Amino acid sequence: MEDAAFSAVITLYNEEKNVEPLTRNLMAAFKQELSGRPFELVLVLNGPQDNTPEIARRLANEFSEISLVNLEENQGYGGGLLAGLSAARGATVGIFDGDEQIESADVAKIFSTSLSTSYDLVKAKRTGREDGIQRLFVSSIFNTLFSIMFGRISADINGKPKVLKRAAYERLNLTATDWFIDAEIMIQAARLGLSVKEVPVVFRRRKAGSSNVRLETLSEFLKNMWNFKNAKK
Repeated sequence: MEDAAFSAVITLYNEEKNVEPLTRNLMAAFKQELSGRPFELVLVLNGPQDNTPEIARRLANEFSEISLVNLEENQGYGGGLLAGLSAARGATVGIFDGDEQIESADVAKIFSTSLSTSYDLVKAKRTGREDGIQRLFVSSIFNTLFSIMFGRISADINGKPKVLKRAAYERLNLTATDWFIDAEIMIQAARLGLSVKEVPVVFRRRKAGSSNVRLETLSEFLKNMWNFKNAKK
């Protein structure tokens, strides 16, 4: 898929109940919204312990647009995305989660916006949240702490998809192997003066599986923000 207009990278841990509906919905949405544009869907098997790999391999045999990146051991959320981005061949690259909490039509709309405009980075901004009080609380605290430390870059730092022109992505020099990768993208984009467009979306409740974001995730976020701010001085 060397001539792919865009590559969509998804990291998958234990998503055996989500991977098939997610993939089929995305394939349909991309083909409808971006008709005629060649693309690849990069599924990163990030050390899953369930049947996610078997289902993903079956889907890859069915759809020529799918490529797989197999990581025998979990490399962390950011590590999985970096592995997928390294394998991606599209002129535009985007990342998002495998939990189907953003409707596939909205995912396709964000990729379409990137491809039809000159923005370096196009990302989701979750203006509607249906994922529960705890996730909303964690996100609110994180975005507040982030703004205090780095300024008001965005009201929704972790909003995805995040879609980048390849030249812009290569300038970011991303290193985070955990959840901090979303923040690193936004910090580096601001420091480099990249142009950013945010597209409002509704963040749905998970249909299957469980989230790995917990209240204790806040302490990890805060430590990463502190370390990153001091390391980049």
